[in-house]
Amino acid sequence: MIKNKKLITFKIPATSANIGSGFDSVGLALNLYNEIHIYENDNSKKIEFEIFGEGENEISKKDNMIYSAMKLVFKKLKSKPNKGYIIKCINRIPLSRGLGSSSAAIIGGLLCSNFILGNKLKIEKDILNMAVQIEGHPDNVAPAILGGIVSGVVKKEEDFKYIKIKPPKNLKAIVSIPDFYLSTEIARNILPKEITRKDAIFNISRAALLTSALFSNRLDLLEIATEDKIHQDYRAKFIPNLNQLFKETKKAGAYSVTISGAGSSILALAKDDKNIIEKVSKAMHSSFKKKNINSVIKVLNIPTKGIIIN
Repeated sequence: MIKNKKLITFKIPATSANIGSGFDSVGLALNLYNEIHIYENDNSKKIEFEIFGEGENEISKKDNMIYSAMKLVFKKLKSKPNKGYIIKCINRIPLSRGLGSSSAAIIGGLLCSNFILGNKLKIEKDILNMAVQIEGHPDNVAPAILGGIVSGVVKKEEDFKYIKIKPPKNLKAIVSIPDFYLSTEIARNILPKEITRKDAIFNISRAALLTSALFSNRLDLLEIATEDKIHQDYRAKFIPNLNQLFKETKKAGAYSVTISGAGSSILALAKDDKNIIEKVSKAMHSSFKKKNINSVIKVLNIPTKGIIIN
C-alpha cells in the first residue's frame, strides 16, 4: 500500500486510428483512460513501477515502454532525477488490440519524465514530436494528446500541421474487443510495399470525404467515406468473420465500421440512439461469437480533450 505523497496524475485516452480510408493519417480519442500516478519514493532513489489492470501480469516493472520513453527525455534534457519516484499505472486500454495502448504508454512516459525534470517540454509541440518519432506514425499519439478527431498530422521542419475536428454531436463509438491479440508489427508486415494508382486514388478521395463529412456533420456519408483499399482487405485474414461483421454491423444501423488501428478491435460509429446502439452492439458481438470468439463491447464517447492532468 502506497503511503508516499502523490504528486500528479496523468490520464491518457485510448485511440482508434485509420478510420478506414485515413490510413496512418486520421485518428480519434476515446474516453477509455490509462492512469499514471506519480508518488514520492521516500524509501529509494530509484524509479519503481506498480502496474494494475490490463497487462499487469505481462508488463515488466523494470524494463517497460513507459520507462523507455522516460529515459529518452532524460537523454534529451541531459538530466536525471535526483530522488526516487513510484510510478503507479492503472491500465484500462487492452494491449495489442488496436486501441493505442503503446501510444498511451509512450506519452505517459514522456509526461512523467517531463514533470520530474520540471516541465521543460511543451506538450503539444515537444511531447507530440517525440511521441511521433518513437511510435513512427501520428494517428494514435496525436488524438491521445490533443483529443477529438485529428486529421493529417504533417511535420514541417520542427512544427506540426494538423486539423483537429470537434466530434459531431450525437455520435457514439462502439468498440468490439475480441479476446485475441494482433501484433501491430504482424499487421503492418502483411501490407504490400506498393499499391496501384487506382487504389491510391480510391483512398485519397474517401479520406478527403471522411474529413469533410466529419467537419460538416454529414454522418450519412461515413459509410462510403471509410471505405478502404490500402490495409483492411489485407488484414482481414487475421480477424475471423470480418467481412460478415462489417455487413451485419452496417445493417444494424452503424454509420460506418472499420478495423480499429491495426486490429484486432473493431470500431463502429453510430447515432447516439439507445435502440441503434443496442442493435449494433449485438451484431458485433454475435459476428465474433459465430467463430467461437468472445468479445467485450464498449460504448464510448469521443472526448474533445486528450490528456487530462490533475
